[in-house]
Amino acid sequence: MKVEAGKIITLEYTITTQKGELIESSAGRGGPLVFAYGKSGLLAGMDEQIKDMEENEEKEFDLPPEKAFGTIDSGPTMTMSKTKFPAGAETKVGASFEADLPGTTQTVRFVVIEDHVNDVLVRLIHPLAGKTIHIKATVVSVRDATPEDLQ
Repeated sequence: MKVEAGKIITLEYTITTQKGELIESSAGRGGPLVFAYGKSGLLAGMDEQIKDMEENEEKEFDLPPEKAFGTIDSGPTMTMSKTKFPAGAETKVGASFEADLPGTTQTVRFVVIEDHVNDVLVRLIHPLAGKTIHIKATVVSVRDATPEDLQ
């Protein structure tokens, strides 16, 4: 059975930098990832690469930034009140800041792209934006999704 829409996939994976530094693995998350194909929230490029793989098939591939965590200029934007910044922080266009992501040990960088009187427009930049990543994926199992699975 092949990986395709309407299937439940069990996937083991390891994601590393091009230098081999571990970013994330299914083992580190406690075991294989089980998900409805196309509805998992996987990186878009990863979804594309595992399509049509079969049970027990292993594949290694690289994802360019635009198929992984995005480019520096493709991150989402949001408006932030200047009251959210430390006292005395300069919020001029191009200023860069880091903040911890709630509930994680990761940080996100953001850059001011518009400076207004009371707020600023910032671009959020994922820590891995602009980087090509390497993935090793093994499809452990593929099965038809039940109506309950798809809810």
